[in-house]
Amino acid sequence: MTPERYKRLTDWLEEHPALREGIILLNRWLPLVPFVCYPVLLVLLNLRWFRMLTIGRGGGALDFMQVIARAILVPGLAFWLGTILRARLNFPRPYEQPGFVPLVSKETHGNSCPSRHALSAAVLGMVWLYFYPAVGVVMLAIAALICLLRVLSGAHFVRDVLAGAAFGLTFGFVGMWLL
Repeated sequence: MTPERYKRLTDWLEEHPALREGIILLNRWLPLVPFVCYPVLLVLLNLRWFRMLTIGRGGGALDFMQVIARAILVPGLAFWLGTILRARLNFPRPYEQPGFVPLVSKETHGNSCPSRHALSAAVLGMVWLYFYPAVGVVMLAIAALICLLRVLSGAHFVRDVLAGAAFGLTFGFVGMWLL
């Protein structure tokens, strides 16, 4: 997004202060939802595993423990590899352009692509989708909203959030369904 286009957007948001404040507030707090819900998922999975052990389904419990391990390793590896990729690419952030004033000021430079917010929310959404499809759909919708907010806040270009979301969705799909 060019500084001129973004300025038109922020000027419009200045005329709609409630929407502007809503974007700022959601940008700050919505990314916490996938990260707070992920430990809840792990607790639910471990309760399911424990229930399998107590009703005497030992063989199934061992297989399920491997699935739980994937639910931990897939997001962890996706985040780690995404972090390495963005450090290697070291793309600039939108607000590093002359004349670009972000809606939410940040001081980070470079490391813009892929967006780790988008990547993490997408891969966690895929893990939820694997175990609890209805919750997974909600988490993926939240991931899409996080992507939009990262662009509206001025923290990322569209390509950054699309790359992060694509990386997270692909890694989550391969890690949970194909391995």
